[in-house]
Amino acid sequence: MRPQRFSGRPARSAPVLLELEIERMATGGRGVARDQGRVVFVEGAVIPGERVLARVTADKGRFLEARLDSLVESSPRRVSPRCRHFGRCGGCSWQHMSYPDQLQAKVGLLEDSLARLGKFDSWPAIETISGEPWGTRNRAQFQPASQGAGWGFFAQSSRETVVLQECPVLSEELQGSWNHLPEGFDPLAQRRERAAFAWGAQGRSHFVLPGMPSQEATVRILGLYFHFAVDGFFQSNLSLVPAMVERALDGLSGRRALDLYGGVGLFGRFLEPRFERVDVVESDPRAARLAGRNLVRALYHQEFVEPWLAAGIESRALDDVDCVLVDPPRSGLETRVVDHLVAIGTPNLRYVSCGHDTLARDLKRFREAGYRLERVTLVDLYPQTPHLEVVCALRRGD
Repeated sequence: MRPQRFSGRPARSAPVLLELEIERMATGGRGVARDQGRVVFVEGAVIPGERVLARVTADKGRFLEARLDSLVESSPRRVSPRCRHFGRCGGCSWQHMSYPDQLQAKVGLLEDSLARLGKFDSWPAIETISGEPWGTRNRAQFQPASQGAGWGFFAQSSRETVVLQECPVLSEELQGSWNHLPEGFDPLAQRRERAAFAWGAQGRSHFVLPGMPSQEATVRILGLYFHFAVDGFFQSNLSLVPAMVERALDGLSGRRALDLYGGVGLFGRFLEPRFERVDVVESDPRAARLAGRNLVRALYHQEFVEPWLAAGIESRALDDVDCVLVDPPRSGLETRVVDHLVAIGTPNLRYVSCGHDTLARDLKRFREAGYRLERVTLVDLYPQTPHLEVVCALRRGD
């Protein structure tokens, strides 16, 4: 099929094929190209500078969505993917890029967000912390085969399961574990009734099968032990968690600190020796139960962050806070939470983020309220993927 010029929505029977040059990477790992002035987001294994044929999958008005059909001119930086499932499995999408190129692309994604969404003209040089790019994934959710036997991961943009034969990103403790999971679970069931949750690190592995009660795992980080639920949330690349914690808390000490969205108390536990009082706020009841074993003297509040802050501001109970650490979900901070933190006026703010676009949006609000962005660190917890973990240090006043 010859490349076509695109006008209007593609017919289902004859999808439009465009020849494009990939200019850069966008959030989510898609390539960005242009066709007659319109932006085209290209799904698939592409690298900036490559010329590709891409099939248009959707016309969104101001932009098009497309999927890689074939390479016309490949990049000399392209490498052979290590995993035989690459291109089908939805777990990794950047194995075709060398690891240094992956890190460079992630810095580019973060800088684009700071400029486009954060409206920053400049920012501190972005520090990058990385480690071994293979065999470091400690968490997994295995899915039962869509048909027949076996376990694996969802295919790209699909609920069809790619049955695993290998997975080079998983930790040694989880290698081949999918071959020993029992069969007979409904692939169309709800998440808790379908997925097998796995955690493997420090020589031990734990599994929660569909229908089983939650299990607890324990890991050692910087000399301290932490308990968490295998089918709950905990950082998935244990090898870089110490560096992330140290960077997030670097230079902090004082009277009182808040750890918001505190989970099972990972940051709160390391804040304890640095501050006279530490308050950890988290709404998840399972995390609260386990945090009681992880924390020594921090005060744990099983509440939603926004109303807890609102009540504290109204009662003047937060007037002595001199540091706040936030680690929100990918959606970032609610507008009211930003407003509350500005009202508290803490001089030191540390923001740990797994969503660089929402991070940039929130940083814009803090900057407008008088905070200065002093340090930006990209911690590559998720190699072979376009996902970023970012730690920012902000300070208000001199």
